[in-house]
Amino acid sequence: MMFEIRPASGFEELERWVATRNEVAPDDPEDVTQMALVRAGELEHVNLLALDDGEVVGTAMLAGDPGSLESDHPYAEIMVSERHRGRGIGSALLAEVSQRVRRRGKHGLHVDAREHDAYSIAFLERRGFVQQRPQADHVVLELESIEPPAPRPPAGVLLHWLADRPDLLASAFEVAAETYPELGGPIAKQAETLEQWQLYELVDPRVALELTPIAVAGDQAIGFGAFRRNDEGKVGLHRITVVSPARRRQGVGAALTRTQIVAAKEAGFVRLEAWPWTELQKRLFASLGYRKIGGSIDFFGPLQ
Repeated sequence: MMFEIRPASGFEELERWVATRNEVAPDDPEDVTQMALVRAGELEHVNLLALDDGEVVGTAMLAGDPGSLESDHPYAEIMVSERHRGRGIGSALLAEVSQRVRRRGKHGLHVDAREHDAYSIAFLERRGFVQQRPQADHVVLELESIEPPAPRPPAGVLLHWLADRPDLLASAFEVAAETYPELGGPIAKQAETLEQWQLYELVDPRVALELTPIAVAGDQAIGFGAFRRNDEGKVGLHRITVVSPARRRQGVGAALTRTQIVAAKEAGFVRLEAWPWTELQKRLFASLGYRKIGGSIDFFGPLQ
């Protein structure tokens, strides 16, 4: 069966792309406004639609972020819902993405799959993809059943909300510039300039600046925790929590997260989620009562 595969054109088609993609990955949803901003800021970014008689039956994304442009294995997504699998749609999307990557002079792809999705993992492994990084865990905290822990920042550390202290933005960027490269993957190159970091981390309309705390010692930021609303404000996502290397293992990350837990419950959120992948991050969330409900596995593999 032949499918039409082409880039999403215009805002309406981008809405269709987001809706179809989010059906496959509801645990990590995209936002159409944010995706439009990413497309405007990343000239090599591509959103592909697979269409069968006008119906969107699959999507793909080829990233255009600095890390992907520099890597020999740029990041891509291939998304096909369960009801459309087994028809060759994923193979056709992967072939189209591979062709575009080959024209960039690259030799492979970086993709991911959910740990419970045996079909997608087998699809990738049959095509020569292998796991590359430690698995990211998907963890949750149900707020209705807990009494939030009191924030306990270390001595000499104050916590401020970014919404109240926009003057701390440049200082928070310095923390991002120091910590993002060590995280690796697509995030590693997202804080090379202040403008780039703001586009990546803060312009998403779902980001809640009033729930994004910054830890400050003296007049210098030493950590922050970006926070995003999902599911119409009922579910919150700890998008990222980072602490300057010199101030780690002092309770700064725990204080940032506890502060968000307390504020989120007061604001009416019922659930908090996070995707930690370093062992330090996983231990932090486990210590605060978060439980694992899934995970994501990174794969690198050859062009098809």
